[in-house]
Amino acid sequence: MDERLTTILATLRERFAADARLEDVEAYLSSEGYERHQIGEIVALWLAEFPGRRASVRPTQMTMNFRVLGPHERSRFAPDAWGYLLALSGRGVLSAPELEHVIDRALTHIDGQIALDDLRVLLEGAGFGDSSGGETSGADHVTIH
Repeated sequence: MDERLTTILATLRERFAADARLEDVEAYLSSEGYERHQIGEIVALWLAEFPGRRASVRPTQMTMNFRVLGPHERSRFAPDAWGYLLALSGRGVLSAPELEHVIDRALTHIDGQIALDDLRVLLEGAGFGDSSGGETSGADHVTIH
């Protein structure tokens, strides 16, 4: 645990009782300049010190996952294709494990740069139909093995 995190947890212990309202703790952290994902992580660690309170954590307080392209993936995904995957993940259409599965499958089964149309075909084959009304016609689809 880094020094800043240790310091803020010590401050929370001094400032708030075990039964403090989570909204008050979040407001304090926000006033100290912490961002939403940082607040979620800090509050989760603080609540871990009070085992009876752990069940009261709201889902919005948990840290959010995000995906960054690795060096071996950067040149493979076209920017619009990567944005499409992130949009699907952000809307909850793809869970984090499903997103990883789609990325792995695309890297394995599509040669060269992975375009938006390639991803749409891959996702349709996996049962994630494109509901965005893409402009690709059925004749443009490529079979991916």
